[in-house]
Amino acid sequence: MTAFFHCKKAEVFDKATGQSIAAAVSVGPMDSLLVTLPRSFKHSSADPVQVVFYDPVEGLVTCRCTLSAPLITDDRQHCSYRCQVLDRLSQEQRREDIKIPLTSKVTVTLETPERTLEAPATIYNISAGGIYMAVTDLELNPGDQVSFYFHDAGGTIPLTAEVLRVEVRRDRYSRPVKGYGCQFVDLAAMYELQLRGFVFKEARRFYQKE
Repeated sequence: MTAFFHCKKAEVFDKATGQSIAAAVSVGPMDSLLVTLPRSFKHSSADPVQVVFYDPVEGLVTCRCTLSAPLITDDRQHCSYRCQVLDRLSQEQRREDIKIPLTSKVTVTLETPERTLEAPATIYNISAGGIYMAVTDLELNPGDQVSFYFHDAGGTIPLTAEVLRVEVRRDRYSRPVKGYGCQFVDLAAMYELQLRGFVFKEARRFYQKE
């Protein structure tokens, strides 16, 4: 079986810009591993690159790879490369998505049979799978779904989150505030990839400071 057979997402380090680029991972003909990147990515097939695979089975795996035989995709915006793994540099096994702390202000919308309700909210941590937040002037219950736009990941991401649990926390003035643990629902693949890339970049930055 091809390495990372279950993997759908990765990050490729671009030496020219010093940044990591979000990539899609798939299995091609003859069980070859394919990595799809924006056409703006410039690469020499003779030059190995560092690829971080977000694999649901193996975890977060950093590899040294070669990318060859680029093929322009149907949307004309991306290229698919045949990826050969040369070395595994590191591996982080994880049971759930990495969460990062932050303080992000958003406006959430709750659709009810009677009307549409809006309220300000503060996100206190986020992962590629969900958030923990406090909502002002709006009572939520497990099973409620709220929608909002997240602007901190290098672009606007429309998100819908379902409340899983309700907790009482204290704000900085020691006043009781309800906190909501939520999971994302109906998250489009392109936005999940963007969000996952943001979370991993911020996680690396956070742990480098520690």
